[in-house]
Amino acid sequence: MLRAPHVRSAVAVIVAIALSLALPVSPAAAAGNVPAKPGLVNYVGASLTSLTVDWADIPGATSYYVYANTSHDLVTRPAQPINQKVTSSKATVTGLKPGVAYFIQVRGVSAAGMGPRSSPVAHETITAQATLPAGSPSYLAVSWNVCSNVCSGFSTRKNVINKRITELAPDIVALQEASKYTTPPSGYTFAYNGQNDILIRNGRFTRVAAKSGGATSGAVLFPSQYASAGKGMSWAAVRHSSGAYLLVVDTHLVVGTSASVVRQRQYEAGKLADAVTATLTKLNKTHRSLTDWTKAPVMIVGDLNSHKSRVGDGTMAALEKRGWHDAYDQARTLSLQHYNTANPTMSLTPFTSVTWGDHIDKVLVRPSRSVVYSWKNAGKTARGKWIGPLGSDHHPLAVRVGLR
Repeated sequence: MLRAPHVRSAVAVIVAIALSLALPVSPAAAAGNVPAKPGLVNYVGASLTSLTVDWADIPGATSYYVYANTSHDLVTRPAQPINQKVTSSKATVTGLKPGVAYFIQVRGVSAAGMGPRSSPVAHETITAQATLPAGSPSYLAVSWNVCSNVCSGFSTRKNVINKRITELAPDIVALQEASKYTTPPSGYTFAYNGQNDILIRNGRFTRVAAKSGGATSGAVLFPSQYASAGKGMSWAAVRHSSGAYLLVVDTHLVVGTSASVVRQRQYEAGKLADAVTATLTKLNKTHRSLTDWTKAPVMIVGDLNSHKSRVGDGTMAALEKRGWHDAYDQARTLSLQHYNTANPTMSLTPFTSVTWGDHIDKVLVRPSRSVVYSWKNAGKTARGKWIGPLGSDHHPLAVRVGLR
């Protein structure tokens, strides 16, 4: 039976709609939309004159524009010149100056036009690097605030901490807030046990033997000059299996953001640098037969309670003035740059700091006497979440360095 003309028209429309929903969108149709805003841009590598960034692929983008400059305001200007155009979601910006912070943005490009820019992210180029002799050892150091007193459940959490240390297999472990931490994992020995613990891996390091009147480990508390003081520092003289001697320092500067506390922390930063120099001088008097300790390699590890986003906090500026730089700024490769090592609520959702990273846990090195091979937040992750149970309200920081 024949249908009326208006019925046939309605059927045709329904069939056309069904076919359009079943068929894939053509490339030409897809090209009608500009690419979406890029997700988080990550710094993954650095050198003296270059920075490498990576980001997730943007659907529909056929290429990407990469912008770089030395300030947030300059890099976000609409008329900012393009540093380069790339076809993959990774770029290395070259021709930069050593020891300078650069801001980078990216945006996707398609036949339909340019998409919105990413949030700007910042990182420094490497200030300087040592030339190490062939065969020089490198050391994997872990810093971890384990919160054994203030945070609850340490009797259970200490097992999580020791398991993670075993998995990472570092050569040196510096623990802060560790007064209740009394048993290291198998294969490790205390070089110093107290509020700021120093552990060394058996077979890789041994403690330098003390002499009468000549200690080879100890602790220093800093005076309360402007506010109640932090937890000071511990130190240990150790010998590597290669025969190299090393001074390891574990510090925990005062926490807080009030003007008096910030001033106290800056004061403690200066005292920290002074204490390291004084310790080397004492070791040289008592153990000069082993090495010239005034020229010995030094690694400072700990919770410094300061990061780049805290305006007016000169803690790191005080240390840099004395020659000590954050290994984060000197690392050739970086991993989980934006996931903070501090996690005050012990959430499985990472707290992300977009521009700088905002890490308060650090390894400090002297750039001209070190090579920082890698820096990574060593918390365990899966699908963008931390894997529980967590060992502390901080995640471990793992840094591999070569020193001379």
